[in-house]
Amino acid sequence: MATILIIIAIVLFLISVSLHKSADKIENRYNNRPSIITSPSNDLFKNQKCAIINILAFVQGANSVSVYNDEANSIVNQWLSKLGLSQSEAIESIQFSMSLSPERSIQTIRDSLLEIRDKTFVRSVYRDVDRLARISNDKDTIEFITDFFNYILSH
Repeated sequence: MATILIIIAIVLFLISVSLHKSADKIENRYNNRPSIITSPSNDLFKNQKCAIINILAFVQGANSVSVYNDEANSIVNQWLSKLGLSQSEAIESIQFSMSLSPERSIQTIRDSLLEIRDKTFVRSVYRDVDRLARISNDKDTIEFITDFFNYILSH
């Protein structure tokens, strides 16, 4: 009986050490993230890539004009390619975002974009999101996006 308890204790100890090392690796990767994004598919975390796709989809879906616009679809497809996300990964991310309340979804997107240190890169995201909003010509969406990115870029 004592042998079994010792074996269980050793196994639990090894699991604990493994989990601790894994957490340290994630923390180190987060702390050492690049300050300049040169390759979005490699430099960004998955949550940041999904946040970009989700805000693009949010704005494109805000008005039927941009949903069926070739330029709008091209912008979204270019970002999918830049981020190295497959269409199925993007769909999964968008569906998850849509399952949240609108406030929670926007908060998640905002928090993920705030993690990106490269403000020039964030401005490039803003430029394309703003272009999508302007294609739809929806004043509320344009105003929301302007305020949303002004907040991100000021922090």
